[in-house]
Amino acid sequence: MMIMIIRIVIPISWNKLLINLTQVWNINAQQQKKLERIIKSLKTKNSSGYDEISTKILKISCPFISSPINYICTKMLFWGVFPDRLKYAVLKPIHKNDDRCEVSNYRPVSLLTSFSKILETVRQ
Repeated sequence: MMIMIIRIVIPISWNKLLINLTQVWNINAQQQKKLERIIKSLKTKNSSGYDEISTKILKISCPFISSPINYICTKMLFWGVFPDRLKYAVLKPIHKNDDRCEVSNYRPVSLLTSFSKILETVRQ
């Protein structure tokens, strides 16, 4: 039995490869900084959507979660799909005026998740 080993040499321009990797890393770092600015620009509120994560918690945890959110944003933009779970909202009735027993005196307010607000801002 004879084993034959074939060595294939493909010329690679290491300079081009390093330049491409550096460009990808720079773009990714720029996107992450932009994402951190978006998170910090959100109004600090205690209200939250169905996930019960407020913008206050997001701002505090920004340095730790910006990289995973950046990955999700990149995939979302690449595939052109907005995640279905981020389209859910909690509807709360807010009293406008007059009699509280009258249904027509209330207006609906939808509370979206904080992540939904971030991804919507990135998408624009």
